[in-house]
Amino acid sequence: MYEAEVGKHDIKDVIERTIEDQEVKGRSRDFLRDSVQIAWDKRTESDSIISELAVGWKIDRVARIDLCILRLAIVELVVGHEDDRPPDSIVINEAIVLAKKFSTEDSGKYINGILASVVKGRAKYRARLTDGESD
Repeated sequence: MYEAEVGKHDIKDVIERTIEDQEVKGRSRDFLRDSVQIAWDKRTESDSIISELAVGWKIDRVARIDLCILRLAIVELVVGHEDDRPPDSIVINEAIVLAKKFSTEDSGKYINGILASVVKGRAKYRARLTDGESD
């Protein structure tokens, strides 16, 4: 997502190249393709959620990489049926690991706080991301 956003590349091309370069197979390939595409398509809605939860921060002050990590994690936490989603703790932990690796140590704390709030308000955010669809 970061490559598509910053480099202005086509998201479908980026997804397929990543799948090929990383040799992603089977269900993981489908999960990656679906999650990233939904996160990309719903980035305006996710940004609204982030803005609401990031008290004292304007969305344009959030690092692009942190924004991309949050968008993807929000989709993983909220969209789809509960039995199809990874456990909340895994999604949040992976987002924090990505933030620490590609952004800053403080980004992990910020991302953890936002995502914990998303989990608490999951029903409300699900409606915003799925146009009212439910599990």
